[in-house]
Amino acid sequence: MKPLLLTVAGSIALGLAAAAVLPLPSAQAAASAPAVSSANPAAAAQPEPGRRGERRAARQNSPVLQTLRNLRELERLYLIDGRARDIAGLYRDVLDKTQHPVVRQFAYRRIARNELQPGDADKAIATLRQSLDENLRRLPAQ
Repeated sequence: MKPLLLTVAGSIALGLAAAAVLPLPSAQAAASAPAVSSANPAAAAQPEPGRRGERRAARQNSPVLQTLRNLRELERLYLIDGRARDIAGLYRDVLDKTQHPVVRQFAYRRIARNELQPGDADKAIATLRQSLDENLRRLPAQ
């Protein structure tokens, strides 16, 4: 229950931080913007005007970001269903399937986080050291 509470709190904090950083649209801009409805799905797919909106749309459609979202959602469902022991297996399966550095780093961190939950710090430290060794091997020689 505690990890679920932390996940929800983190999501709320992230939403509040984004709201504090992103400017609110003016009333004039809101009035001139086309209405997005279920009858007009093409309007929902259009990015916001300007570079910021294009970058945001590109990030949201990124396969890496979508993968990380799927993993977080799967982890949340495992926690809700009381299957927290299966989370490490989920991420170890991801490590077997991909060599993408961002996804692998995310998986290693989540495995270590879940290994630390029961108080087994040695296991979590070993996992993070394995991730560090992998990252060091990828660094270019100077």
